[in-house]
Amino acid sequence: MLKFLNFFGNKYEALNQIEISRDSLLHNYRYLSSLNKKVKIAPVVKSNGYGHGITNVARILDSQGIPFFCVDSLFEAYQLQKANIQTKILIMGYTNPENFKVKKLPFEFAIYDIETARILNKFQPNSNVHIFVDTGMHREGIVIEELPNFLNQIKELSNIKVEGLMSHLASSDNQSDSLFLAQIKQFEKAKEICKKMKITPKWFHIGATGSIINPETRPIIAKVSNLARAGLALYGFSSTTFDKNLKPALTLKTKLIQIKKVLKGEKLGYDGTYTAKTDLTVGVIPIGYYDGVDRRLSNKGVFLVDNIECPILGRVSMNINIINISKIPNPKVGQEVVVYSNNPEDKNSIANCAKICNTISYDLLVNLAETTKRVIV
Repeated sequence: MLKFLNFFGNKYEALNQIEISRDSLLHNYRYLSSLNKKVKIAPVVKSNGYGHGITNVARILDSQGIPFFCVDSLFEAYQLQKANIQTKILIMGYTNPENFKVKKLPFEFAIYDIETARILNKFQPNSNVHIFVDTGMHREGIVIEELPNFLNQIKELSNIKVEGLMSHLASSDNQSDSLFLAQIKQFEKAKEICKKMKITPKWFHIGATGSIINPETRPIIAKVSNLARAGLALYGFSSTTFDKNLKPALTLKTKLIQIKKVLKGEKLGYDGTYTAKTDLTVGVIPIGYYDGVDRRLSNKGVFLVDNIECPILGRVSMNINIINISKIPNPKVGQEVVVYSNNPEDKNSIANCAKICNTISYDLLVNLAETTKRVIV
């Protein structure tokens, strides 16, 4: 997409555009950082920055003195390196160890198997690693019972340094959440094992932003860690705990490309799932489920034109939608349409659309097409 846009230079005008608010991102980062001064915030920019654009987010936050960016893959780390991001980068996801043999890499790595550690020791000397422990979610990570033996083997590797001890929470709904408390207890046990074996990581991190935003779990997180990985809340969204201080940073816009009249009784879209109850004025817009407009919004969602709700008519198509613009005075081809609003109160905000679709905000965000033009405003 970028090469295509460069070919046209500044003359190319995209029909669909995602706007990323610099001020909102910075506000969210600073707000999260202020909740507990003892807990540093590491932004999570994996999955294309939760749909916001991985390099866009990193460039905005690069000057904030953050500990490191969290990515999932070596590919994402390379994206940030290519963008000349100066902040350290932690690769949290699994990397095929063979890829560590190619050239020296300036990244930090989450590890939980001794084979990867040995390859890093040999081919990536002086690397920083974060030991990922499984505290009860039972996804990736080394189980606590195997941690002492694992650390004994790590101590034999002189070319890697244990920079962090990390885990991931399955839930953090409240301070009485049994799963949350059990994982915290396991993490404390992992910390104690490290201490007894004279391994002293700089960073301890188990919490994501749900546990930081939640006032019930925040003090518990602060007792066991000095860093939290900020994902969804960094972009202005809450999960189980709503926080009105967060500001959504993303707006998705498109334009009307055709206006037409539809008579009462006529059917619209694939399989004619919508029948006009009255004569209508409809607008055709060049955006669909390929671009990230969830198909579950068919006949349920709305877009905004001049801040007026315009219902989606019929099924969301791959690259196109039909909306009811009968309430819009003098609509014009080229008129702006807000597909996803950055106002949490709007029916077409990401959070409200996720509710309509019976899913989570993450689902809508990460499915925004990477080919859609993104601009920082």
